[in-house]
Formats: sequence, structure tokens, C-alpha cells
Amino acid sequence: MKKRLLMLLIAGLMIVGLTACKEKSRFKLGEYKGLTYTNKTIEVTEEDMESLLASLQNSYLKYETLEERKETPVQKGDVVNIDYSGILDGQTEPFSGGTAKGTHLEIGANQFIPGFEDGLIGARVGDTVTLNLTFPEQYYPEYAGKKVVFTVKINAIEKKVLPELTDSLISDYTDGKITTIQAYKDYAKEYILASREASFKTEVKGELLDKIVASTTFDKLDEKKVDECYQDLLKYYNSLASQNNMSLEDYVKESGYTKSLQEFYAEMKASAEDTVKQEIVLEEIISKEKISLTEENYNSMIEVYMSRYGYTDKAKFEQDYTAERIRKSMLYDLALKVIFDNAVAQ
Repeated sequence: MKKRLLMLLIAGLMIVGLTACKEKSRFKLGEYKGLTYTNKTIEVTEEDMESLLASLQNSYLKYETLEERKETPVQKGDVVNIDYSGILDGQTEPFSGGTAKGTHLEIGANQFIPGFEDGLIGARVGDTVTLNLTFPEQYYPEYAGKKVVFTVKINAIEKKVLPELTDSLISDYTDGKITTIQAYKDYAKEYILASREASFKTEVKGELLDKIVASTTFDKLDEKKVDECYQDLLKYYNSLASQNNMSLEDYVKESGYTKSLQEFYAEMKASAEDTVKQEIVLEEIISKEKISLTEENYNSMIEVYMSRYGYTDKAKFEQDYTAERIRKSMLYDLALKVIFDNAVAQ
């Protein structure tokens, strides 16, 4: 979990909104130029393209009722159209998310909990089946290990119908922006390559920053800044838990990264310290390299930032994060670029 958190913060330090902290910290910066990293070949395989095109076709997937199967029992491998409702043991009303109508379910694909799909084998169209099941122990905390009764009606046995992959389908999928299969493949290959290269570069920058932090001597950290970062991380994860209608403890358990809330708090504290160290290093490199942010830099970089955080309105983005935090994060990215540009691929 700690590594994941660090990469999150490296990718967008503005999330926690820290300010410069080196004034109250004492340190000696390690070497930040001439570092080495392991290079790798970035490519897009034919299998990648086939998977992409299959996904595109699946977005147009339709289902047709098999009239000839009205009187025959459901078998493994069949696709059934069902209505279902689940009631937890001791409850009288269906649980949240446990009811649906017109759901397409492939028997044997293990889309539902154990026993659900197998319990429909042998039923016929029009039948209503009662399934007495138990949620797995490794499941959403509010349901894990609990008994549940599902009432399932078989509406139809169906077949999947995929459209033929044609230029016309490509044109429809891209709203006319790309009109041939080959042009779409060329565009997709270029996009995937750029995305993978960007991801690799971000990963390498994180590894290089880790090396610099490890070689930097920290005699003293600003404990106030560490605590501010710690509190910001707790707020962030409490917010995620709240968005999922869960307590922080349940959210931590479901994430599977730690065994207890106490371990989570300890990892948050360690991550806060590491983040402050990262910021100290980046601030010092910004100072040494005399890195500044021009308006041209800002205007070009903010488009990338807005895309990264799902914004289309520049004013709204600057309001939510503040221009000061955005500029700080951009300076950190420019410092990371200096580190990467002066590193040696092996």
C-alpha cells in the first residue's frame, strides 16, 4: 500500500496541497544527476490490437431470444435473461444492489456468487427459482459470509449477437472522426504507445526520486508538515470510504492492503514522512536548477492536468485546487523532468 500511495502522490502532489517545508527541516541533498534506470522496449502487439477491436465490437453487443429454447432446460454455457431479487438472512426487504430486471447472465462464467449460476441449470423459461446461498468470506464487508435468498425468474434463453467489424462500424464508434479499420488501428496503436511510454516514464521518475531521497541525509524533518500531510491523507481515504458508504475500517479491510486500522495509520504516517522528504528534495532541485514556471508553461501544462483530473472547465479546476497548488505541482513535474533528462538508461 505504501508504494501505491507514493506513486499517487508523485503523480499529483497537488492532491494533498502541501507548501514548502524545507525551512524547518535540515538535510543534505543526495546526487540527482547521472542516476541510472533500467530501460524497456515499449510496444503494441497484434494481440493488443485484437483485444481492442474485440472490445469495440462488444460495445455493440446485442442479445436475441432463442425461441426454440422456450421448452428446454437451462444448460451450462447458456445466456439467460433474468429478473432477480436477494434478501439477506433476517431481513424482509431486498438489499441494496441485490435486485435487477432483464439481466443477461452467462451460465458458468462465474459472474455471480458461487451457487447462483449452477442453481439455474435445469430451470426453464418462465420458471421462478429460489436460491439459498451464502456470500463468500472474501466479499464486500457488509455481505461477507452472510446467508442470502435469491428469487430468480427466467425470462428467456438468448444468444449473443456481435456486429461485423466494418469501416461503417468504426465510423459510427468514432462519430465519423475515423472512417476505416486501418486508420483506427493506426490511431489506437499510436495512442497506446504514447500512454505506455508516459506510464513508464512516470514509473521511472518515481524510482529515481526514491533513489535521491534514499541518498539524501535528513537530520531533521518539519514535524508540523509531516502531520499536515498525515491528516490530509486520512481525509482523502475517509472521503473515499464515505463515497463507498463504508467506514474507514471497512474500506481498509476491503482494499486488502493491511490487516488492521492500526497498520493503516502506521503506513499513512510513514507515507506522510516519505512525501515530505520527496517535497524537500524537489524543492531543493527547483532552487538549484533555478526552475521557474512561465505563463506559457502554465497554460500548456494545465490542459494535461485538467485531463488527468477529469476537468474541462479551467476556472472550475483552478477554483477547486487553487492556482498556487497547481503551480507548485507543475514545478515539481519540471523538477522530475530534470531528474529524468539527466538520468542514464541501461
